[in-house]
Amino acid sequence: MYYVIATIIGYLIGCFSTADTVSRFKHVNIHREGTGNPGASNVTFILGWKMGILVGGTDILKGILATLLTTVITGSQSLGIFAGCGCILGHMFPFYLKFHGGKGFATLIGVLFGFDQKFCLLAVLFIFLITWITDYIVLATLNTAILFPVRAFDVNAATPALIFILAVVAVMFLKHWKNLNRIFIAKSGEKGFSLLFKKKAT
Repeated sequence: MYYVIATIIGYLIGCFSTADTVSRFKHVNIHREGTGNPGASNVTFILGWKMGILVGGTDILKGILATLLTTVITGSQSLGIFAGCGCILGHMFPFYLKFHGGKGFATLIGVLFGFDQKFCLLAVLFIFLITWITDYIVLATLNTAILFPVRAFDVNAATPALIFILAVVAVMFLKHWKNLNRIFIAKSGEKGFSLLFKKKAT
């Protein structure tokens, strides 16, 4: 029962779409521009790196808030994991946007920070390395997602929490499936550092 409550709370926190809110303020429909993904990378492509950092940073904070706050209040790492995973799901499937949300990368980083700060910092370095080498955010995203259950298993996370992490990671892979096809088949897809050098839309 507590797992369900933690998941619901995390989901509601994750439902706030920073990308959608910022784009509406800028009179841009982020769901129809660029890749159509309401996330930090598409906001960067459409509105510039400043707005991209704002969106990404806020999405990271969502994950930290859901995971760390739940862990501190309840004293349970497992409940923190459930809240964090619920937050990722909320980001990907916000009910008020007809369940069309982002792909969960920035929120995942926040969840990792709430779960294990030192491991998160290493993961961020890993993300920068993968993105710098490949210039594809999706590859860094999915490699980082894989590290989450590996680390959870390493610290002996409760079995229900580990299963939930694996389920959420599987959903993230499904959300990125089209982007993976664009990368490996069409040789395109959401870019990484090269986005910073693109001019924002006018």
